[in-house]
Amino acid sequence: MTLTSKQSARRKLIDAATLLFRRNGYIATTVDQICAEAGVTKGACFHHFESKESLAEACLDQWDKQVVAMHHNAPFRSIADPLEKLFGCIDFFAGVFENPNMLKSCLAGTTVQEVSETHPALREAAQACFASGERQFQTLLDDACRSRDIKLDTPSLAKLWMATIQGSLLLYKASREDAVLPNNLRHFRDYIEKLLATT
Repeated sequence: MTLTSKQSARRKLIDAATLLFRRNGYIATTVDQICAEAGVTKGACFHHFESKESLAEACLDQWDKQVVAMHHNAPFRSIADPLEKLFGCIDFFAGVFENPNMLKSCLAGTTVQEVSETHPALREAAQACFASGERQFQTLLDDACRSRDIKLDTPSLAKLWMATIQGSLLLYKASREDAVLPNNLRHFRDYIEKLLATT
């Protein structure tokens, strides 16, 4: 097996596991299902990962990197005004969730809901994803506040942003109402806009 094929098999396993964990949950997804989805053998899976848990940790690490990359490559990054860039970020994610072809499930949120009491390593990996997302959003908030000489509790607002996304994903999963995600993010946008206008 060449180095390229080894890397390819590992990436296939991570991609397949990420999809299945998001769709079916960590506990319900078996290693056999992951291997079938990835098109690799079980032996290849355990060559790269010592357990399903270690595979899930790798998935969460990649998930965080992908979200960071999406954030940094999004169109709102080209907006010069910090306040408009902040609103552009919110609008961007609202638009992402409006895509009917998108699987509306966060790997970190789906995983931690199942395993927070039983798999500390996965809980910590999921928390790292949330903290990363909060940092990215807080940076935009801080820049917007500085540009208008406004003081806000931006760490708390960044947590509210993450809570709005994660809570909205739960509501969507229960209701299957496509509008709940973009609507809630736009309500959050209105709240931030009013908060900045009245501070």
